[in-house]
Amino acid sequence: MRLLRNIAINLALIIVIGSLYFATNDKDAMTVMATLNAGPTYRGSAKGAVALEIAVSWDASAVKDMLDSLKTMGVAATFAVTGEYARDNPELLARMAAEGHEIATMGYSAEFDGGFKECVRDVQSSIEAIEEACGVTPALYYSAKRSVATSSRTARKLGLEHVLCTVDLRCANGTAEDIIIRGLNEPLEGSIILLEPTKEAAKALAGLVEGLLSKGLRAVPVGEVLSK
Repeated sequence: MRLLRNIAINLALIIVIGSLYFATNDKDAMTVMATLNAGPTYRGSAKGAVALEIAVSWDASAVKDMLDSLKTMGVAATFAVTGEYARDNPELLARMAAEGHEIATMGYSAEFDGGFKECVRDVQSSIEAIEEACGVTPALYYSAKRSVATSSRTARKLGLEHVLCTVDLRCANGTAEDIIIRGLNEPLEGSIILLEPTKEAAKALAGLVEGLLSKGLRAVPVGEVLSK
């Protein structure tokens, strides 16, 4: 009985791999299967560092304060911005780039909801808006609450690294002290810590960075924890 079951399973696998091969023509079945299984990155592997990922869309009242704080501390972060924000705030995008911050895309519209082709157009539009605003071509795509599967396919199509986060500090909730406590609650090397540019998050930023340093962890851009 077990032999028959194993034979049936193997035959099913052969059929699936064969179907994938003939459906794709120019890719072997193993490559296609690997592509289908690819997903977003939630954490890097750098030693002694964590990443600060700041999601910037329509609610971004404290971006300037966060930039000021990061500049004072000599710390670089990743700003994941929408194309709409880049279009409306080119001077802040230029400042981010000039001060050594990594710029990622969140897609063009924070309210986007659509299928694969629509997502590709949305993200491509955001890349163009960011390039026009500051001359930087993003390498990372933070998809926020969008469909993970659709966003991963979009990232592969456009040659981007699809990233999410390890820890969300929920910066729209609580005080600066609350945000710091969340960020220092057993942070792990290589973690991607997500912030939003709220007033309380801006107040918390220095304390968060100092607290991480006290634990032997440097705050760096996302790309740095991904590249080790």
